[in-house]
Amino acid sequence: PEQKELRLWEAARDLLIAASEGAPLLIVLDDIQWADHSSGNLLGYLARQLYGYPIAFVVTCRDTELPLLPPHPLRDLFAHMQRERSVRTLQLEPLSVEEIGRLVAHLPDTMVQHIQAQSAGNPFFAEELARSTPPTLPNSIAVALNHRMSKLSAPCRQLLENAAVLGGSFEFSLLSEMETSKATVDEDTVLDLLEEALRSGVLTEEGTVHVRYHFWHPLLVSHLYDAISAIRRARIHQRAAGILERLYKGRVEEVAATITHHLVRAGAKPPEIAYYAELAGDWAYTFSAYTEAERHYSLALEHYELVRSPAECTSEQHLTLLERLAECAVIRGNFIEARRLYERILELCMARQDASEYDVLRQAMVWVEQGRIWRYNGDNARARECCERGEQVLRAAGILDGPAWARLRHLQGSLYWQEGRYQEGRRVVQEALKFFAQRSRLPASPALVRGRRRSTRIQRTMEGDPVDLGGAYRLLGAFSDAEGHSSEALEHLNTALVIYEQADQKRSIGHVSQDISYLCIKKAAFEEAEAALRRALSLAEPLGDEPLLAVVYSNRGELAAAKGNLEDAESWYRKSLVLAERFNDREYISWWNTRLAAVLLEQGRFEEARTHTLRALRTGRMIRNNPCISKALVGLGNLRIAQARASQRLPKVRTRLLQRARQDVLYALALPGLEVETKTKCHLILAHVALLLDEEEADNKIIGVIEEASQYGLTLVGVKARRLLKE
Repeated sequence: PEQKELRLWEAARDLLIAASEGAPLLIVLDDIQWADHSSGNLLGYLARQLYGYPIAFVVTCRDTELPLLPPHPLRDLFAHMQRERSVRTLQLEPLSVEEIGRLVAHLPDTMVQHIQAQSAGNPFFAEELARSTPPTLPNSIAVALNHRMSKLSAPCRQLLENAAVLGGSFEFSLLSEMETSKATVDEDTVLDLLEEALRSGVLTEEGTVHVRYHFWHPLLVSHLYDAISAIRRARIHQRAAGILERLYKGRVEEVAATITHHLVRAGAKPPEIAYYAELAGDWAYTFSAYTEAERHYSLALEHYELVRSPAECTSEQHLTLLERLAECAVIRGNFIEARRLYERILELCMARQDASEYDVLRQAMVWVEQGRIWRYNGDNARARECCERGEQVLRAAGILDGPAWARLRHLQGSLYWQEGRYQEGRRVVQEALKFFAQRSRLPASPALVRGRRRSTRIQRTMEGDPVDLGGAYRLLGAFSDAEGHSSEALEHLNTALVIYEQADQKRSIGHVSQDISYLCIKKAAFEEAEAALRRALSLAEPLGDEPLLAVVYSNRGELAAAKGNLEDAESWYRKSLVLAERFNDREYISWWNTRLAAVLLEQGRFEEARTHTLRALRTGRMIRNNPCISKALVGLGNLRIAQARASQRLPKVRTRLLQRARQDVLYALALPGLEVETKTKCHLILAHVALLLDEEEADNKIIGVIEEASQYGLTLVGVKARRLLKE
């Protein structure tokens, strides 16, 4: 009898050897962590005995499911086999978000995103979720999770259910406080149960002093959470919120977001939820986490309005909350919601009795913010109306100077820049600088609690925020760039950058960094451009600033195109257009369609280039933006030249296309407010047309373009002109 097992192993060995005589043999064993002790020993025996035969084993094992104490037999087996060099191990990482996306790419986008978030890189879970309808958990996944939990003791499972209420990760101190509130449980018992969960691989831990535990998989958290009755869940959430308040007394804003989550799940009273939601919004706002801030401010507003009377909705706290929410919406490119919020602020301000000078300034500043939003959407007529309404409010109150006037002039300067009226724009921005230098005579907002909350953009301006100076210098840089004074433009932008850095204004630093990158690209200073873009991108992504991200993506496309990486350039431009179209920034929609068309043209994709060029031209004309129209006409001229060069066998068609290219750029040159870069590109097209038509002055025109590009620091345009001269 004692030889029975050995004879079985030998028979299995002989069978496999015989099977491998006709062809090499591959044996795949999946999930051997579920194998018993004797099966593991058989695997080890075969691996040793079959060495040298055309037989290979491919074995998969979830090592997180092999207990350390007591050690699982497979752990000892693998260790022995590694010493004998009879096994090679490969560590398989979870699939990336992109890989999961490709696995379930046949599903709608919303479903793909849900699976990417829930599967956490597990392909089996991803495929099973793809066959189900959210939020129902597929039975196959539930069975797998229950199998894993069945190996734990009942007290350990109970502990993990309570922990699941805390989310995917939790600190020992919080769980310990929750569990030791029971008379039958002490801290040592909690530690023992946590160690059991760690040994089973259900939990992992990080840290040494402040230990934090993480569940093995997010689906396990939701599975455990759903298994708890609704009443018990609510009580655990309420207890967790109370413990956090006690543990973080004096610095509760640090965990206000977590407390808010527990209070909402517990069904707490609206004032309590609103208070902590506002605290959480303030904390996120302080660290420029605008997406999270917007979410919590919305929650706070919703719960405040459940219990406040209409009269209380005109309070300073309520107005400040609305301002913060509107500011977050602007930053995230949600312009329609931002306009709605600012309109509401105006209504509430006008409903306040005995309005103070502070209230008057707030109304004027709200009109400025409304004007900024219309300007982003390319509706300059409405933006100017907002400027006029803001001026009327200030003049009616006898306020003739100060930061509010500065912001009005800054907005007017921005509109002039957009319309190509550079001299008028420079004049009003210089006036804005004088106003910004005047500190506000007013104290801070009466209800603003200093040291706990940050002022809104409007409040900071009314208090004389020096950071607004940075915006004025940035706009001066844009004027200088448009007029061809690149060194002066860079000087203004660097001045703005210093101001923003001193104030630690991350969003503003990101915006001016991408401005600097664009200047560097035109000068072919690619390393400096890349560094500035990296900085802008590293700031835009955590902030959730989609308008800034869109510009950064566009500049990355510009940089890639300048280096000749046309496929990368196309990808970046398309990303920027997706964002611009999401928040309907028609100025950028026009610009970036022109840039995308240029890249497509270089790839020989004439029809696609034509589609995007015409879209750019239509959009520019729709918003009556001369810089956009002229850029699109330059693109149209280049398209006609490319078509003409492809029509060598049709001389009449070729000549007509070249003449139309000339007409396009002559029309662009006749537009007021032409940027120097666009003007130089127009001259390059005229020289190119002259060259292709064999006109006598062609070479002189090209030389003139080279000199013009050198004068204004347009290195890339100069390179193209020199290339033409060689033709």
